[in-house]
Amino acid sequence: MQVLIAAGEITVSSRKLGEALGYSSAQVRKDLAWVVHLGRASEGGQSGVGYDCVAFESAIRGVIGIDRHWPTLLIGAGNIGRALLGYGGFAAQGFRIVSVLDADERLVGRKIGRFVVQPMSALRRCSRTHNLTIAILAVPRDAAQSVASQLCAAGVRGILNFAPVRLCVTEGVSVTNVDVSVALEQLAMTISRGEAQSRAMNGAA
Repeated sequence: MQVLIAAGEITVSSRKLGEALGYSSAQVRKDLAWVVHLGRASEGGQSGVGYDCVAFESAIRGVIGIDRHWPTLLIGAGNIGRALLGYGGFAAQGFRIVSVLDADERLVGRKIGRFVVQPMSALRRCSRTHNLTIAILAVPRDAAQSVASQLCAAGVRGILNFAPVRLCVTEGVSVTNVDVSVALEQLAMTISRGEAQSRAMNGAA
């Protein structure tokens, strides 16, 4: 919806949305009807007109919880951490990085952009000060579990994990893993399957 709004579109049909997302128009109508059912939108799409882009963009943001600001903590000021700090898309979606922490004494005290890297001992204070519920974990594999346990103890309820390891967390804490190597493996597998199917079809021909 954001792309459509930026392009000046006022309404959009379920067919157009489905084509853009790779779903059938029936599935789009079903999903947006659920948004209306939850009370986030006052009405559904109109026949021959479509869905109001601004109204449904706001409604969808409410359903997925990004209609408010989420103070976010970044753990790790290495290469990945610095790259994440340079990404402007977080704030646009309501995720505002408020502090950067690292266990490496060589990095503590350094300034990265508008942040001064703080030690891990500042975790609980940061959590209380900013009422944190989300943290981004950009630390080496061997440090990830220890840091995750500290985050759980500090009251963080959601962790975006860039470390290539599965984390054990306390009940009620959600973890989303971002593993670029796995994503590349999946991409390679998809391409390989397509090549194999193409060779099989050419052979059959």
